[in-house]
Amino acid sequence: MDIRFLSTRTFKKPIASRYFAVFLGASFFFPATAVEPSKEVRVISLSDAVAMTLNNHPDLKALVAEESVWKGKIQQAGIGIRPQVSLMLEDAMGTGDYSATKNMQSTMSFSWLLQKEQLDTRVKSVQNAASQLALDKQIKALDLASIVAKNFINILVAQERLELNEAAVTQAVEVTNVISKRVKAGKGSVAEEQLAQVELSHRKLTMEDTEHQLDGLYYRLTALIEGGTSNFIVSGNLLEVPAIPSVTKQLTKLQQTPGVKRLANAQRLAQSRIELARIEAKPQWQFSAGLRRYEATDDFGFVASVAIPWGDNNQNAGKVAALRAEQQVLAREQEGLLKKLDVQLYVLLQEMKHSEHVIQTIRNDIIPSLESALTESKVAFERGQLNYNQYSSVRRELLNAQSKLLSAFESLHLQHIEIQRLTGTSITQ
Repeated sequence: MDIRFLSTRTFKKPIASRYFAVFLGASFFFPATAVEPSKEVRVISLSDAVAMTLNNHPDLKALVAEESVWKGKIQQAGIGIRPQVSLMLEDAMGTGDYSATKNMQSTMSFSWLLQKEQLDTRVKSVQNAASQLALDKQIKALDLASIVAKNFINILVAQERLELNEAAVTQAVEVTNVISKRVKAGKGSVAEEQLAQVELSHRKLTMEDTEHQLDGLYYRLTALIEGGTSNFIVSGNLLEVPAIPSVTKQLTKLQQTPGVKRLANAQRLAQSRIELARIEAKPQWQFSAGLRRYEATDDFGFVASVAIPWGDNNQNAGKVAALRAEQQVLAREQEGLLKKLDVQLYVLLQEMKHSEHVIQTIRNDIIPSLESALTESKVAFERGQLNYNQYSSVRRELLNAQSKLLSAFESLHLQHIEIQRLTGTSITQ
């Protein structure tokens, strides 16, 4: 029996697949497209599934909606204290010469603060904080694309396992029929017939387990891409083995991963907050200018004033010190993250090499030998030269080898997906 690793079957739930290309560049969102409801079953590729996820997933929609929040914050940061217009009355409503308004003085003035530098710095600080949102979107898009890709591969593997289990059931039925004929002819053992029936029951249970697993995988994927209402199937080829990336090239990409860039941006944000704290500590000069009218002589005079805060300009020293310490914490976190990613990436690359070696060994050496042995064993079993246990042993060996080959392909693809997620590159095949 040969494993084809190529499936376009329809099961209880719709499915989807082909290992895909999703390029996560400056923007991590695909243009929104309306999906018309249809009763027809659609065949979608992995790139289709990822595109629909990035367009429809509520987590990404929440981040997009948050852009409006930051726009409002940036706008508000640029608004300073409003100028004031004031009217002051003096020497009125008193007694004697100052009774009523005959000697009253009235002053109309206009006051304002010099705060342009503070406002500019405040806007810049909020803009830097808002820039974290773009990195959050990249991280979330990478994580979602990775989840979709892994689920996609799991579906492909489950489909192939189901076909493998179906073939095992068919073969178990054939063996049971052969033994039953022997028993009826008085040439076989009832015990062998019972063992064959037990094996057939086990094979059917295994096939049923795989069907349930596949049903659950479909539901997860459907929930990711279209809220559980889609009607689709997957098609994919697990034999499209991804090339093992260069260790050196992959390690250099770690500096540009969204997670590392986010920590670096957080350090820049802390620096902008330090600058804002310094500027806010500077005295803000307040100017006032206006006209004064003398009621007694019916004359006018110009008045002006300046107010300069007095005292220590270092009132934000504690805040600045705390922000500098925060910068150091972020720098250490970035260093620790890089080391962690370095180890994870190196291990994954080695695991990919091992998975590739396992695939080559099983596919080129083990399975061909077992298939040949099974062919010879089947002939010998039908001639009565092998008993049930001997023949079953060869069949189980081949089935186990085919199952291990499936697992090796699954591991290779999942390892490749995780490498792409770690390095922040496109999830491709």
